[in-house]
Amino acid sequence: MSSHTSSRDRVYQVSSNRESASHKLRYVEGSAPASGECRLCVGSLAQAGKNDVPVTVQTASSENIARLAFFEKQLYGNDAYSSLFFYQALRQWPGSFLTIKSDEKVAGYSLIVPLDGSRATLMSLLIGKSFQGQGLGRILLEQAIKSAAESSWKTLELSVAPDNAAAIKLYKQAGFSVIETIQDYLGPGEDRLIMSRAL
Repeated sequence: MSSHTSSRDRVYQVSSNRESASHKLRYVEGSAPASGECRLCVGSLAQAGKNDVPVTVQTASSENIARLAFFEKQLYGNDAYSSLFFYQALRQWPGSFLTIKSDEKVAGYSLIVPLDGSRATLMSLLIGKSFQGQGLGRILLEQAIKSAAESSWKTLELSVAPDNAAAIKLYKQAGFSVIETIQDYLGPGEDRLIMSRAL
């Protein structure tokens, strides 16, 4: 299914001037974080005092991939998703692969993938390093949930480290609740809470 199909190519006009928050946002990451930083996070949520700039969220296109791969490499080095991964995601899940633009510049992405016929998971959400601190992470999270709700899925899931209290609080505010704990979810010692919300 093409990412240009009119029924799936939706653009959301939103404001980047949101309430203050300091938690950073990322969903699947296996490398060790800096001290005090969320293991599954990269893109900053809103901070007060930022100027309003035009922000849009829309389905990804092949023209975005080089920039997204650059953001990944910049933030995650050898653990980054590759361009090949993004091309595969674009072919397999075009309607649930979103990008966010700030002042017409691609600033990050989110990816939701199916688990089965009724469930999907928010696999990744990333805001580029130079765009952090503008509230784009929260905006993209909101729009990813909205996009998933417009699909045939009934439930959206994600994973989070059990000791990541800030992320757990954020997800609960977005309507997620903990449904189980899985040991070694991302490898030995990498336990995760699975959180879920109805769509």
